[in-house]
Amino acid sequence: VDVVENSRKWYGVKVISLRILFAIFFTKNKYWRYRMKAIYRSFCKLEEVLSCTMFFSMTALVLCSALARLINHPLPWSIDVAQILLAWTCFIGADVAYRDKKLVGLDLFTRNLPEQVRNLIELLIQVLMLIALIIFIVVGLKLSYDSRMRFFQTLSVSYSLVTLSLPVSSALMSITACIKIAEIIAK
Repeated sequence: VDVVENSRKWYGVKVISLRILFAIFFTKNKYWRYRMKAIYRSFCKLEEVLSCTMFFSMTALVLCSALARLINHPLPWSIDVAQILLAWTCFIGADVAYRDKKLVGLDLFTRNLPEQVRNLIELLIQVLMLIALIIFIVVGLKLSYDSRMRFFQTLSVSYSLVTLSLPVSSALMSITACIKIAEIIAK
């Protein structure tokens, strides 16, 4: 019974979130559309800065850990913190790369097709990507919930902090996918 109630709660959250996203991205009011685009651009910039900062911090932490080990004063917690930073950096960076169309792709087959067919194939790929991202959100939340009692060896932090990076980045990538789908439909 508890599982059914929890799934109903999450379903309600998903429906509300989808309605908000629809209102944000498909509004006809030019002022709100401009404001939402400005907020989204600011968020994208923040995401890029955060990703770069976490990558730099992870690199510096691993370097400091290696130097500390060299002088016989190891930092036992540095590996766990580096693991947290690595997970979040990779997944947040994936959204940045997806938004900027920097992910690996093959256009060998679609390059010579007519533009309408290319747009249709791109729309199909984006919809499939959105479906996969929604599955990642659901599975990632379940994984985070299941790993809530697992703790790092040197930190008193739950391992859910690492596993939460998957659903959070999938949600961010879902927003990007919705925007890409709206742009393709607008063509």
